[in-house]
Amino acid sequence: MNASSSPGSPLLVVGLLAVAGAVVAGLVLVQRVGTTYADGLDVAADSAALATDSVDPLASMTDNLVTFADAAETGIADARVVLASAQVSIDELGVSAETSLAETTEGVASLAERLAGVVESIERIIPGDRESVAEDLRQVADGLEPVPADLRALGAQLQETAGEIEGVDPTLAELGTSVAALGDDLASFAPALDQLQVTADGLARRIDDAGDRVETDLWLARLVVVLLGMIIAVALILADRRARVRP
Repeated sequence: MNASSSPGSPLLVVGLLAVAGAVVAGLVLVQRVGTTYADGLDVAADSAALATDSVDPLASMTDNLVTFADAAETGIADARVVLASAQVSIDELGVSAETSLAETTEGVASLAERLAGVVESIERIIPGDRESVAEDLRQVADGLEPVPADLRALGAQLQETAGEIEGVDPTLAELGTSVAALGDDLASFAPALDQLQVTADGLARRIDDAGDRVETDLWLARLVVVLLGMIIAVALILADRRARVRP
């Protein structure tokens, strides 16, 4: 009986030392894992907070852009109406200057010339020295002579300008369509931001809950390591005792 117990004691000591070393290593590992897990939770919490803080300004900016897009679309539509009205008015003014005004001016000049002839005939009948009205009328007619050509040139320029204004309308229409599409895209993006806000808030709550459980989980893990070590140690002791009582 003594012969069987002598080799068992050193093995028991070695086994217990190994168990103690394993328990210590397990506790160190649990601590390191817990620290890493806590650091990961801190990083996740910072990320969730950053996401939450970023969503609010982004949502506000999106709402402002949607409002701006709506206002821009309305402004472009109003500008198209104003430009269309201006184009019609300028074109009509150009046509009038090129035709009616020029012809009227020519008629006035011709009338002044004829009146000058009539007045001159009358002045010949009436004796006396006085300023010639006929000469004044001829000066008026001479002054009006280049005006019809200028009016026709102005009318042509006005009609050309009206054509250029009309050519701007398709560009404005395309711009209005693009702005409207941008507004629709931004409006459809708003629900995604709301969902992101909800997700970030939920993640932050779960991280807080996990952070509250970290210390408890670490103590439970330490307890498990110690209990496993104790169980193995008890098993070694029992095995050693059985070896001692073996005949």
